[in-house]
Amino acid sequence: MGQAPTYGGINRRRAAKSPHPGPAVMRAGKYLSVVCLFFGAAFAAFVSGSLEQRIGNLFFFALIPTVGLYVGGRVLGQLLVFGIELCDVIMTRCSRYAVRLASDLLSWTDSHVSSWLNSRTKPSQRNSHPRSSQLAASNDDGFRT
Repeated sequence: MGQAPTYGGINRRRAAKSPHPGPAVMRAGKYLSVVCLFFGAAFAAFVSGSLEQRIGNLFFFALIPTVGLYVGGRVLGQLLVFGIELCDVIMTRCSRYAVRLASDLLSWTDSHVSSWLNSRTKPSQRNSHPRSSQLAASNDDGFRT
């Protein structure tokens, strides 16, 4: 009960914990370097030639690609991990900034709208019709002064 069921050699619980591609790239680099080492050693052992040619084949088909795949997988994996962490930091800071901006915008809007509404309606005119105040301010001929 303590171990997650596996399917095809993949531990689903472990894969769910680490959705980042960095560790997978590092593992793939390790596996490909081991495969390349075995292929190069077999190629150097079974291809006919002198001892110098076999050692050259071992270096060119086994050791150099093995080191390249291992180091390349390691560097690429670390870059992917760093990139994901950097994106997480950027996303967190942008969302915090967006929340702060929305809060500031709402408070600014609230203060300006409430002051605008207070200036438009005076306490004595809140229950009266707006047209009646305009008629009271006009002259006998209907024009305002």
